[in-house]
Amino acid sequence: MTYTIVHRAALALLLAGCGQGTPPEVQPESGAEATPKVEAPPVCPPRQRAPEAMPRIGAEHRTAAYWLARVPGPDEVLLTPGQVADHNAALRQGGSAVPFTVYDLGEPPEAVALQAEVRERFDWLAQRFEAGKYVDGDGQPIVSRFDATPAARPTVALHRVERLTQIYCAPTRAAYYTPSLDKRFNRNHCSSLRPGEVVRVEGVWPNGMRLVRARYVYGWVAPDAGLSAHSVDPPTPPVTRPLTRRAIIEAAFRYLGKPYGWGGVAGGRDCSRFLMDAFAELGLELPRHSASQAAAGTFDIDVSQVSGEQEKLLLIDAAARRGLVLLHFPGHIMLYLGRDAAGVPMAIHAFAEYLAPCEATDPARPDQVETLFEVDRVLVSDLELGRGSSRTAFVERITKVTVLGKAPGLELDGVARLRPAAPVQKPTECRDGGGVAIYYSPKRPDGRGPVRVMATASEDPGPVELALFTPDGERVVPPTKRLGGPPFSYVATLDRPRTGRWTAVLGDGDRILACEPVRVRRGKPEAKATAEVWAPRRRWTGDAENLYAAWVESLFSHTEENLTWKNLHSLTRDPERNLLYDHFGRGEDADLRLQPDCADLPYLLRAYFAWKMELPYGFRRCSRGRSGRAPSCGDVQTNMSTREKDGDDDAFQYFSRRRIRNAVHSASGRTAPDDDETDYYPVPLTRAALRPGTLFADPHGHMLVVARWIPQGLDRYGALIAADAQPDGTVGRRRFWRGSFLFTPETKDVGAGFKAFRPVVIDREREVTTLLNKELRGKDGLAPFSREQYEGSKDDFYAAMEALINPRPLDPRARQTSLVDALAEAVARRVNSVDNGVEFMEGRAWRPIEMPTGYAVFETKGAWEDFSTPARDMRLLISIDTVLALVDQIRRAPARYGLRAEQVEATVAEVTAHRDRLLAERRFEYTRSNGEKQASTLKQIVDRRDRFEMSYNPNDCTELRWGAREGEPEFATCARRAPSKQQRRMVKYRPWFQNRQRPPR
Repeated sequence: MTYTIVHRAALALLLAGCGQGTPPEVQPESGAEATPKVEAPPVCPPRQRAPEAMPRIGAEHRTAAYWLARVPGPDEVLLTPGQVADHNAALRQGGSAVPFTVYDLGEPPEAVALQAEVRERFDWLAQRFEAGKYVDGDGQPIVSRFDATPAARPTVALHRVERLTQIYCAPTRAAYYTPSLDKRFNRNHCSSLRPGEVVRVEGVWPNGMRLVRARYVYGWVAPDAGLSAHSVDPPTPPVTRPLTRRAIIEAAFRYLGKPYGWGGVAGGRDCSRFLMDAFAELGLELPRHSASQAAAGTFDIDVSQVSGEQEKLLLIDAAARRGLVLLHFPGHIMLYLGRDAAGVPMAIHAFAEYLAPCEATDPARPDQVETLFEVDRVLVSDLELGRGSSRTAFVERITKVTVLGKAPGLELDGVARLRPAAPVQKPTECRDGGGVAIYYSPKRPDGRGPVRVMATASEDPGPVELALFTPDGERVVPPTKRLGGPPFSYVATLDRPRTGRWTAVLGDGDRILACEPVRVRRGKPEAKATAEVWAPRRRWTGDAENLYAAWVESLFSHTEENLTWKNLHSLTRDPERNLLYDHFGRGEDADLRLQPDCADLPYLLRAYFAWKMELPYGFRRCSRGRSGRAPSCGDVQTNMSTREKDGDDDAFQYFSRRRIRNAVHSASGRTAPDDDETDYYPVPLTRAALRPGTLFADPHGHMLVVARWIPQGLDRYGALIAADAQPDGTVGRRRFWRGSFLFTPETKDVGAGFKAFRPVVIDREREVTTLLNKELRGKDGLAPFSREQYEGSKDDFYAAMEALINPRPLDPRARQTSLVDALAEAVARRVNSVDNGVEFMEGRAWRPIEMPTGYAVFETKGAWEDFSTPARDMRLLISIDTVLALVDQIRRAPARYGLRAEQVEATVAEVTAHRDRLLAERRFEYTRSNGEKQASTLKQIVDRRDRFEMSYNPNDCTELRWGAREGEPEFATCARRAPSKQQRRMVKYRPWFQNRQRPPR
């Protein structure tokens, strides 16, 4: 049993109970004064009994059938009986994630731990008394102090509750109230015990009060409490049933109209007891108090910082698509029912009261402007109750959204906090399957260094832990890093494990998803001679692709501040990034040099991974294509060719640098979609298909590799991050947007877009083939072939991608910020490119670089390719257009930004002002021709956008390349211009940039 002391910060929540939010501070009229006679009731009474039905609630709202007809999938199994049992086991662990544990009655706490737990509660009560927060029934201060040591600690035994019994928060039956003296809320009432429950008696106080612990609460009962005279056996685990929306809605509506009772007084139910009892019908053991329940879901979302109600409601509706939703604000919790036919969100809950502003004030009492309506029962209400009052509306007060059901999904992955997993047990046999697998590195652990254990899953597994069992069966749970998804990956590291057979397990309680033995042996591995570059011993499956995605994501994971690296091997030599670092245990990464350009990068990443994991690998030589004809490719060349260097590492190095890099180029990824004889094939626009490692080929020659997905947050837009390389070998990252990921659905000349590597297959006769498009239909977990990207317009493509990156509408200000961020990154990368060009030109004494003609301006070889920026400047111009175009997008599709029609123009004005402010604030520097730094802003870049149509020539001075114009002070230090012949040619080519469209080849 895990025993958890409840910390003082949580005690306030325990004693606050639930059901009415902040208790009323309305002072009662003094009993010493005569009540004045009135001819009519006051216009604005301070208190009033609430109506039988809440405002705006019709008869249909008060039936389970109405809501079952409206909720998505009423009979969908959200949690199986086994998952319900695992959920219960997780809550019994307690800890910081769940402020109040669901207690395990099987083993009592030690005397020292129990005394510390009780003392903390008594100290907290004493502070409340001294501060005047609690008073007695006459409104007088309380001076009581309690001794945390019981007079006796009997032989601990379990007893059955035989009649309704009140549990007190302190060892006294005295009543504690807030200064409002509302006698409905006795703060010494912690809960009530119902007949049939089992409790453990843990101590007896001098006044005869007994300390007892139930499954969900601990406190004191009176000496004559209705407990069985004899001890009983421990309670059996609850019988669990499938958790469905139908089951809970029907259970909840059975309590409709039942009386409210703070702390369960007189058998009533406060908000948390109502939910606890409803879910108990399915065997799910929720904690007792509202704050605990808000932390006891499959996942929860903290919405306390969400300022807009619309955004909060969109989050609640997204949560409801994943399961049953509890809505919490301090002191209260509700079961969300969904939206009615008119789109009004509603909930069912047990609550005591709500405030409402008065429609008219009473001249006799001008200070009385709102009425407290006493409800005191389980009812259906909307979330508008309290609107305009001092407490505000329920929807305004919601701070946490809690979901019981499925994993968060892509809509909520970036805002959800998963519950802790239940401890997994070592299975009797190890098996992987169902798109879940465990791998480890190095290939042959020997105990001299760390062992990295990696688990991958195609589908979101929800709350899980990656545990390892020692050769002796001891359970070890090392810190685990979770990578994004899909696929969903978990990485843990053992530092110098001892020899023997370890077992790695991914799961949640009894739900074992994957298991893998990890054998740690002393001694060096035997070298196996091979004539091939490397011998493939595995095949490409969905699990292998998932691990490749995890490896790519980990390799390029980094803070936003550092987006470039000098070369690829600076990443592969980093053991914190490279999940396969020193996989062969021979220090093979120390001398490996990898310096790809943009076309080489995807090929070298794939080759490195295939080499380390002993997978087949292939590539083809392809033509560059021409107008009206896409590139085409020859026969596949593979790692099974005869090695040309001795030694495994040298053989791979030679193969990657001489064979792969000399064969591939930017057109290798632009082959026609339906062509089977290619290295890549197009995939559907889904998150599962666009996993890290996927290629993006733009129609003009640039190639990028999907590196990671940053999920959409509460106050930020999501992002798709890709890695790319430059001709000088530097490797960087960039966000997906129109300015950096150019696309056309036309396939006559090229096949642009997202593509996966075509798997290489080796049959039993060692013949090498690649899978055909018709064979790639999701086979064995591989991404399927799809022409989806080419079946709509360019705008359709970008709209589909935006929906993947940001599946929920979000504040348009945040969207504008993200676009400006992307523009700032593009400008920062251009600073480096221009500086590289200046350094090169200075090294050749500014002898002009030859400028190619026609299309070759964008795609050639040599110094012009390395140091000119026509393609980058084209993307920069598109980036500027995208920043400026957001307001038009808001007007065209306001629903995408969570806006109603009447909100559009005001939002457009606000976003425009926000954009202009950001552009003026974002600053950068470039180096002028005289070596001085020139400060500039993004606003200046945007204002000079027409000048960037003529700024790509490395033979020009830096001032001209940053848009300075003759006559401006900034231009005064410009000392060099491109040859006049080149200038005339640039004027001729300028319409390409003005139209944002490259010419055909």
